[in-house]
Amino acid sequence: MSSPVLNQCQTPEVHAKAWALQPFENDDACGDWLLPLGQNLDFQTANALSASCFVMAGAHCYWKADTPIARAYGFMMCLVGIGSFSFHATSSLVSFMIDIVPMAVTAAMMLFRAVHALQAEAGESRGSNPETQRFVIAMGSSFVAVYLPWILMQLGLSHFKVWGLWAFLFGSMGVAFAIVACLIFVVEGIFWGKGGRDLFISVVAIILGLGCTIHSFIPGLCDGWRTSVPLHAFWHIFSSISANRLGHVLDTLTKLVESMELRECVAKGKRKPLLLRMLKDALPSQFSM
Repeated sequence: MSSPVLNQCQTPEVHAKAWALQPFENDDACGDWLLPLGQNLDFQTANALSASCFVMAGAHCYWKADTPIARAYGFMMCLVGIGSFSFHATSSLVSFMIDIVPMAVTAAMMLFRAVHALQAEAGESRGSNPETQRFVIAMGSSFVAVYLPWILMQLGLSHFKVWGLWAFLFGSMGVAFAIVACLIFVVEGIFWGKGGRDLFISVVAIILGLGCTIHSFIPGLCDGWRTSVPLHAFWHIFSSISANRLGHVLDTLTKLVESMELRECVAKGKRKPLLLRMLKDALPSQFSM
């Protein structure tokens, strides 16, 4: 659905209001109890109320975490809950943007620490250049994740496709963090500890959640029994569990990176990046032919 055209008789304020009152068309509301708000907008009761799960998940992470970045992640997760509520309370286009921005910020935090962990494992995490690199990668990725869907909406791409693109971009950042955390935990020998358990719970919860919300970005699935069950509310429950556990993984990974950097100061040596070493180990040796 294309955005309204700003004509000569329409002030910027009227144009902004018209854009804000456009509905965001997907099937999040499938099976929910809807309260009409006018302008084709609805209050999605179960979805809006279940957004509070993110506030609880973030608050728990904030109070239990030991590191500043994990506490900041918990605080931002509370804002994810507020953004999610605002979206499902109106189902409007502008509230969709309000919803995804804090989510992109949390993903940037995780990606920042993932890059930091890879740098620390290679013995190249200290100094202004490595720090600049991880800031640029994290902030640039979150910028693309928010800005690209907005551009495509302005170009008239369907909201289902925009939602699918956003889910892919945001999910890719989360998957990258999970993979790096898993690799570092294995290399450091703590995978079977708390960090590994939190990571496992997070993966299981997000898979269950995706099964509940696939109809949100694939049109035509809202039929049959799905029309009587607010499945997207279950996505909020499962994804908030996943987000909470990822916050604790972020906390564990941050403390681990700090200890890795202390070892780096003692050893004062550099190694090839972890991913390159793993690739080399996976390739057959020329002497084994």
